[in-house]
Amino acid sequence: MNNVMEQLRKYALLRGIVYIIFGLLILFDPRSVFQLAVYFISAYIALMGVLNLYDGFKVKKATGTYGMSFLGGIILLVLAGIILVFAKGIVSILPIFLGLVIVIIGASRAMQAVNLRSYVNVNWLPMLIYSGILIVAGLVLIFNPFSSLLVLFQLFGGILVFMGIGEIVAFFQLRNID
Repeated sequence: MNNVMEQLRKYALLRGIVYIIFGLLILFDPRSVFQLAVYFISAYIALMGVLNLYDGFKVKKATGTYGMSFLGGIILLVLAGIILVFAKGIVSILPIFLGLVIVIIGASRAMQAVNLRSYVNVNWLPMLIYSGILIVAGLVLIFNPFSSLLVLFQLFGGILVFMGIGEIVAFFQLRNID
């Protein structure tokens, strides 16, 4: 029970703040941010990798063995490096990639919402609605009906702001649950 709650809370506030900052930057200056998007994504993945490595070292210190977060941190750091190496090719498939990431996040939030209802007495329906909106928004990005990539990118910025607000709300809802 505590492990599930801790996983939901872990870095939710940081994710929310990062999503909102990047989302607002994209909304107000999409052309500049689009040129740097691959580097932002790589930096975010690297930051999450470093945080996971830190957690892995904490687990190692407490238990004597490395946890899954250590392996996850290594994988995220390698992924960040791969993204940097293949930056030009990635930019061309960025809308599809961003859409897939949002669909995956939405699906994982939906699973968390369904699992959450069996652990605590929390209104999980808003989390499920939020997940559904993310999945639909991700699918819109994948099947781009827009003619302008910058408009699509601004849509992604708006989605990031929405996701950031959702993460922060979830953080404050779940922080007092034991």
